[in-house]
Amino acid sequence: MYDIIIVGCGPAGLSAAIYALRSGKKVLLFEKETIGGNITSSPLIENYPGFQKISGPSFAHSLYEQVLSLGGIIEIEEVIEVIPGKVNKIITDLGEYQTKCVILAVGSSYKKLGLEGEEELIGNGISFCTICDGAFYKNKKVAVVGGGNSALESALALAPICKEVHLLVRADEIKGEQFLKKQMADFPNIKLHLHTIIKKLVGTDALQSLLIDDGEEKMLDVEGLFVAIGQTPATKYIKNIITLDPQQYILAGEDCKTNIKGIFAAGDCRSKLYRQLTTAVSDGTAATLAALQYLKENT
Repeated sequence: MYDIIIVGCGPAGLSAAIYALRSGKKVLLFEKETIGGNITSSPLIENYPGFQKISGPSFAHSLYEQVLSLGGIIEIEEVIEVIPGKVNKIITDLGEYQTKCVILAVGSSYKKLGLEGEEELIGNGISFCTICDGAFYKNKKVAVVGGGNSALESALALAPICKEVHLLVRADEIKGEQFLKKQMADFPNIKLHLHTIIKKLVGTDALQSLLIDDGEEKMLDVEGLFVAIGQTPATKYIKNIITLDPQQYILAGEDCKTNIKGIFAAGDCRSKLYRQLTTAVSDGTAATLAALQYLKENT
């Protein structure tokens, strides 16, 4: 029996674990994919207090090492069901576990374009991670699709190594931070395309070009496409248990309490206005403090 089981090992989940472990609780964490979550895809973090610059993987690794140093246990298992009760049951692909409290820090996954051939080209020209795959496109022409911070960060990370970086934005303006927009001016090889959508992916075994439409259809020859159009919360398996908003994010207030007592939500999976690294860490803290109060009152 665990005091707290945390589902997800991104910044929210790892931060939650640090607070729980320092309070002397028996804690177990589950992660199905990457320790550190989506932040490991960020080549450079420049907006986290205390660090002028740090890479996403380095930041995530520091959190991971801190959790381990406090005695945290992390299992690479996929949670497939949460059964609420006085004793909550967590069902994974490898077993069944019991816990007094659950913190859902399941994060979100990258949205895809939904175009024909996309799945087949992932890893063969289509990527979601510049730090993972950017080096494969040294001196080549690539495109980034998206208009927010993630897309701008991707373009800026690719610009020093790629021959051309085409930033494809559906809207009539970029939505990213002004600081990032200014940085783009330092790279004349970043080509901005507004009012532009991708109509077709060209290539079978590898991406060869894109059919784009910016008012008229034209071919854009690129060997790589980095997709940065947002994320979808990983909440499908709890949608009939926990109350979700229309976008499938978990409804939980600033105290991170869900509609089920003893179950809390933290990080990018929670319905909220802003999703940043700092807000994820804040959620992890709040969720654990709420969980500790629940344990005090109910055990």
